[in-house]
This record gives sequence, structure tokens and C-alpha cells, in this order.
Amino acid sequence: MAPGPERRSASSPDRAEPYSEKDKEAAKGVAAPHAADALPPPPAAAAAAEVLPAPPAAAPPADDAALQQAAFKAAIAAATAAAAQAAAIAQARAAAGPPRTGAGLAPMPPQEPGGPTFVKVSANSQVKQVAGKVAHTCRAGDAPAMLAIGSSCINQGVKAIATARGYLANDGHDLTFQTAFREGGTPEKPSVAMYMAKHPLNWAITPNNVEMQVGPASGVQVVSTALAQRIREGIVPCLTGVGMDAVSNCVLAIGHTRLALEPDGLDIRARPEFIHVQAGGELNALKFHIHVDRI
Repeated sequence: MAPGPERRSASSPDRAEPYSEKDKEAAKGVAAPHAADALPPPPAAAAAAEVLPAPPAAAPPADDAALQQAAFKAAIAAATAAAAQAAAIAQARAAAGPPRTGAGLAPMPPQEPGGPTFVKVSANSQVKQVAGKVAHTCRAGDAPAMLAIGSSCINQGVKAIATARGYLANDGHDLTFQTAFREGGTPEKPSVAMYMAKHPLNWAITPNNVEMQVGPASGVQVVSTALAQRIREGIVPCLTGVGMDAVSNCVLAIGHTRLALEPDGLDIRARPEFIHVQAGGELNALKFHIHVDRI
């Protein structure tokens, strides 16, 4: 087969020249190509049935800038939510008071250097000696905290606080205490701290409307539930206990009432004093005047 003329693209500025006379003569002796010599059709045209399905349309390329911006916004939202949750937890802990260890522990002031002095009381402690130490500590600075384990120790400690109030009255001071539970105690021998606070003499304590008598067999939880409910209703009772176990139940009930009133934003403290009661004769008893604080 003789070579054909050179082809140029349509965009070329020059055009192909016409065939010369010599080329025309040469072209007459060239036969047209036979059908058998023709090239086979491309596979796509040979059999329509064998045509492969068209590939699915490709998804448009994602915008990297948009993806980065969305991820950045999601990170900011997550950080904001985490910060809000941390702030809510911190606010709840601040409202609940200092950290506590163990379930059912009442709020306790922080025990830091320069913090409250601790006075340990045993069942054999002399009330007047303990009261003298409490009064001396109060005159020198802040009121101490009293540590006691078991009903007999708690009874001695509360009597010492009531006695110390008399010693401090000449100095123009008064005392209250708050019960806080400590680790290491048992239901039979609870371990408590009685955190004392100084007040000016004749300070305005919450008026007590009614009196609740607590006995040696009174259930501490029953007393604390009733006391908390009365306080929520605006009725502030005072507690009266005769005998070691009854006085101990009063102190323990004050601690449990503090826990019950925490969700209400309330707290209580007690001012103990000696009274005389008639029960088959004149007996010494302790009365706990309850003061309500908002926290």
C-alpha cells in the first residue's frame, strides 16, 4: 500500500498542497484495500453484548478546607462541653464542703498546718480537765476539735464542751460544735470529731420551737430524719438526752442531720448546756440548742 499524504491538524496555519500530476499517476495504479485486509473493529464495536458496564460516577472530591473546619468546630464543642462539666463538678464540690473520705462522712474543716487543735477524749477523761484545756485553747486562738470513739467518750466530750462554755463566759465567748464522722469507727463504737467554734456571748442563735427527747434506745437515723424534716418546715427543735447513750445518740443524730440537709443548702450546729429533769427524781441532762446555717 502506497503511503498517503502527510496530514496536518486543523489548527495548523498552512494548508496541504494539492497532489502533483506525478502523484495522481502513481495513485491510479494503487488498488483500494480489500475488506479482508481491513483492520478488525475495536473490541467495544465488535460485540455490543460484551460492552463492560460504565464505571460508577466518581464522587466529587471532598473539600479539605471544609472538613478541617468541621473537625475544628467539633473539637471546640467537645472542649466547651468538657469545661462546662468540670465547672459543674467543681461547683457541686464547693457547695458540698471540703472533701470527704468514705461514705456517710459529714463535712469536716480542712486539717492543715495552723488549723484546729485536736483534743482526744477517753472514757476515763476528767470533764473539768478537758474543759480547761478547751477554754485555754480558745483564749489563745481558734477553738479546737474534739475526737471521741464510742458512747462513753462522746458523752464525756460533750459534757466538757458544756463546762467550757461556763469558763469562757467571763471572757465574753460562747461555744458551739458540729458533729463529723471519722473513719475507723463501727456502728457499736462510732468515731466522731466535734468541731467547735467560738461566738460572742449572747449571740443570736436560731430560736428553738419545740423539744425532742432522745432516749438511750432511740434510733439515730429516726431522730435525724425527723430533725431534718422539722428544719425544712421551718421548725427548729432542740434535743434533750438523759444518760450516756441518750447524749451520744443526740450527737450522732446531729451529724446525720447535717448530711440530710446538705442538698437543701442547710447546715446545723449545736450549743450544749446542762439542765435538770424530773424522771423519778432530779437528774442531770444535756440540752442541745440547734442553730441553722445556710451554706
